[in-house]
Order: sequence, then structure tokens, then C-alpha cells
Amino acid sequence: MAEIFINFRNGDAQDTAVLIDQKLCRVFGEDNVFRSSRAIPKGVVFDPALIQAASNCSVFLAVIGPHWFDRNKEGGRRIDAPADWVRTEIELAIASGRPVIPVLVGDRKMPEAAELPASIADLTRRQYLRIHHRSAEYDLKHLVDSIRDHLGTSNGIPNPGVPDSVRLTSLTPTSRSSDVRIGPVSIDNRLFSDSVIHRCTDFAQSPRGSISFNLGRSYRRFESTVGVLDDATDASQKGVFRVFLDGILRDEKTVRLGQSRVFRVNVTDVLRVELQSYRPGMIESPLLAGARMAGGLSNYLPELGWGNPEVHS
Repeated sequence: MAEIFINFRNGDAQDTAVLIDQKLCRVFGEDNVFRSSRAIPKGVVFDPALIQAASNCSVFLAVIGPHWFDRNKEGGRRIDAPADWVRTEIELAIASGRPVIPVLVGDRKMPEAAELPASIADLTRRQYLRIHHRSAEYDLKHLVDSIRDHLGTSNGIPNPGVPDSVRLTSLTPTSRSSDVRIGPVSIDNRLFSDSVIHRCTDFAQSPRGSISFNLGRSYRRFESTVGVLDDATDASQKGVFRVFLDGILRDEKTVRLGQSRVFRVNVTDVLRVELQSYRPGMIESPLLAGARMAGGLSNYLPELGWGNPEVHS
């Protein structure tokens, strides 16, 4: 049985209901979120499925938009019809003692008790949340946090909360180029104990140093100090650092020795983050690199570091 039930009216804020559904499915898993249009298989009689889900959920969300009180073809309000499914689902949740959270969309005001059928007038006594397009990111996170408070370990399903902050180096990389390793570095006379190091000796195995991590769409902000390593053999080098989110370049910084910079990147709803670094002018051809090394020439190898990369929820 799904833990979270999303109640909404077709023709009223259904797009917001879908947005909520997508967010909650990413955080809690599809099997724990019930939105009728997605959760009920085609060909299945929907009445029993709706009744069971609304009566047995752990959290019930009543999505209320600007057209929630719209009228039917006969001129009466849809909410006043005893057969109205929006009303029926709310009645079932209230009667079953489910936590019911009204979710107001946009500038919609909370309905007053006198505006509602008596069977769901209790809805006005519930603390509500709001989803507004100007603050949707924050509002959805607030909704997720409120649902977590209700779920706990309900029905044996653990609270899917994530730590407030995580060092990326504590996670298992999903991919990593051979010239990249993890360890302590010194950048601008500051020691960073858990860092991503891009350093080559003699030859570069890859044209770019790259390491990727799965964030599970659970974090909101990425931070790291980047720079040329204090003990770099070539003090004149510069390094280029790039952050890719789900394959898309989101930020890039160029640094020199003694001129570190800080990345702060929004990673809300990001599944995969890739950290990439390189030194412009690096000799990539093994044959040419070998010839230059034999002649005592530099191959312009990178000596770069991502200091203590972290993600925050």
C-alpha cells in the first residue's frame, strides 16, 4: 500500500499534482506514492483502488488550486456532489484518521469551513502548505520534510532522509579516470583532508581528469575549493575545473597557483555530478610526450585539486 496519497481535481492544478508526484517518487520511490493517473494500471476498476489507497495511506495530500470549486455542467459546484471523487477521497482519509495536508497552489486561499460540505469541513482545521511557482524549489523541499515527519518508520519503511552534508569522497564513485585519486591536499596553505586529486607523473592517461558520483536527487548545493596544488612542480601552470550536472556543463573556473576559487552550484534534483579538471596545453600523445620527456621538456601535466568537495541537503 502506498504511503503517500495525492488527491487533486482534474482541471485544477493537475500540473502541480504531477510535479509533486515526480518529486516524491524520486525521494520516496514510486511504490510509496499514489497518484491515480499513474498508480492505477489500465483496465483496473479504479473505485476499490482509490478507496483502499485513501483509507490506508500514511499521509494524504489534498492539492487545492484556483479551480477547485468550479461548477459542473448542471451549474452546481463539483465539490458538493456526493459522488465527487475529490470529496470522497478526503472523506475517507478524514474518517480513517489519516494525516491530511492541504496543499494550496499559487495564491489560492484556504477554503473556509462554511464553503465546504460538512463531511470535509474538518479540512480547514489542518495546517496547510503552499506550492508557488516563485518558490517551488523551497516549497517542495518543505513538503518532503513534512512528509518525512509523518512517515518515520511506518509499516517498516525506513525514513528516507539524507544527511545534511556529505563529503563526496565518502561516496563510491560511479566513474573515475585513471589519473584521479582521493586523499589530502594543500591549496593556498590550507589543508583539505578529503579531496579529489588530479595529478600525473611522466604521462597523462586521460585528456581530462574526471570523477562522477550519484547524488540520488537528494541534495541542493555543491561546494568545493579548487586550485593548483601548493607542492606543484610547475608553479606557472593554470588549471581548468568544470562541474557537470546530469551531463550538462553548469560551471567552469580557471585558477593559478595561489589563486584558489570556490564552487557553489545548485544541485537540486540532480542525479549525477561529474567533476572534471585539466591543464591547458597538456601533451596528450604518448609518443610525443615520450619524446619531450627524453629531451627534458615539460609535458604540462596537471597538479590540481578539488578541496573537500561536499553536497548539502
